[in-house]
Amino acid sequence: MCSLPMARYYIIRNADQQALYTRGGQLLLGDPDAGDCCAEKVCTLPNRGLDRSKVPIFLGVQGGSRCLACMEAGEGPSLQLEDVNIEDLYKGGEQATRFTFFQRSVGPAFRLEAAAWPGWFLCGPEEPQQPVHLAREPELSGRTIFYFEQSR
Repeated sequence: MCSLPMARYYIIRNADQQALYTRGGQLLLGDPDAGDCCAEKVCTLPNRGLDRSKVPIFLGVQGGSRCLACMEAGEGPSLQLEDVNIEDLYKGGEQATRFTFFQRSVGPAFRLEAAAWPGWFLCGPEEPQQPVHLAREPELSGRTIFYFEQSR
């Protein structure tokens, strides 16, 4: 678990109450009540190197030992979990922008925009139990809206 006092842990859900979870090195979205799915406690820390008014955050899973990153993939970015400690990113780890998401309020929910790829947002899959991905701004839908439920 992250030892920094400003770390916050959340269960992140979509409008259908499906939660983020990990399996096979991927971040998926599914029903946490299903037998093969357990909601992931996502650790967040701010990226102090970027404009704070945009609410830049890092997203870590598995106690903050793996972080969500954006990678170049042909026609646009893709998501992957990397073995990078969230505390190292917070303290100024290299290439921190590709691990950063701007947390944009949408009423009681949020959209998460990739800091390294403006206009690309974290997006839930069309089918449950599938990986989350990035979608361009024109393709935004309810699948880019997430609710953060504080966890311990």
